[in-house]
Amino acid sequence: MRVELNAQDARRVLELIEAFCATETVDDYADVTMHGLVKLIPSIDASYNEMIPAQQHVSFRAYPNPGEKLSEFQPVFARLMHQNPLVKHFHETGDTRSLMWSDFVSPQQLHATELYQSMFRELGIESQMAVTLPTSPDTVVGFAVNTGPDGFTERDRAVLNALRPHLGYAYRAIKVREELSATRNGNDRRTWTAALADENGIVESVTDDAAELAAATGIEIVAGEPLPSSLRDPFTETVAHYRPSDPAVRGRSVRLSDAADGTVAWATPGPVGPHTAVVRRGANTVRRRLTEVGLSPREIDVALELTEGGTNAAIARRLGIAEGTLRKHLERIYRTLEVGDRASAIAAILSG
Repeated sequence: MRVELNAQDARRVLELIEAFCATETVDDYADVTMHGLVKLIPSIDASYNEMIPAQQHVSFRAYPNPGEKLSEFQPVFARLMHQNPLVKHFHETGDTRSLMWSDFVSPQQLHATELYQSMFRELGIESQMAVTLPTSPDTVVGFAVNTGPDGFTERDRAVLNALRPHLGYAYRAIKVREELSATRNGNDRRTWTAALADENGIVESVTDDAAELAAATGIEIVAGEPLPSSLRDPFTETVAHYRPSDPAVRGRSVRLSDAADGTVAWATPGPVGPHTAVVRRGANTVRRRLTEVGLSPREIDVALELTEGGTNAAIARRLGIAEGTLRKHLERIYRTLEVGDRASAIAAILSG
């Protein structure tokens, strides 16, 4: 049943969107959102959760903070999170809609779980509603609100669904900024330029080093204007073929151009626009350097994909090879670069 928000709810939703979109770190984004959710949706508390179910890894924070119980219950939830019907559904499907426990199980079924008996009963939580953010396939990141036996209404669901695309956009924008910042901290700051553009390739914003990109390569990226034609056509094609059901923060990066001067660009589409275009100058120098140290062309492809992030399974899918073959390539790359772990390999690959 579709529920329309009244004028007051719509105004309060917009105020919260404005607040969390103004944050610059994930921690601030989570805190502002949790405070706003508790005010918007009658609940005991709100939580921000980062989970890797396959590894039984979880990190969460809540408002109001239950104090020592937060750290007490974290290992319990890590061990038993698969018994939460929402976590199970989100992990298996990548669904980002606002959903409730009651969409999947009865109170009796929930009460029969060890997770409820060991954690939620102690906290007085009888109903949960959650929404997830666009993340990598092996990870579940999202917000949950919890309440007692009265549960949540369809109005509450409508509020969370109204926030959902904006929560996803703000989270993705913050993560992109963090990734770019981390990359620039270890490399020449002037080699990267990023832009956010809509599905038609119209630029909404661009990093402040766009002028340096234009001066060095002649590629001009200007807010309010279309991406340069050499980038726009493959960018819009990449976005058009992206599946909105894919939960990945970064869609498969696609090389848009490979000019003689070593300027390359990638599109990183996502289920919530605008989408990201990243341009890197001097990219061919990385390939030349890796060739000089003795990596084969295929090993260089693997090395460059490694810097794009993702699990071994995700990288293997992007390259169209078996995961076992990928592991052999990685072993050879590590030996050649004289490193012992993934982080060190990425640093070596990206270093000047």
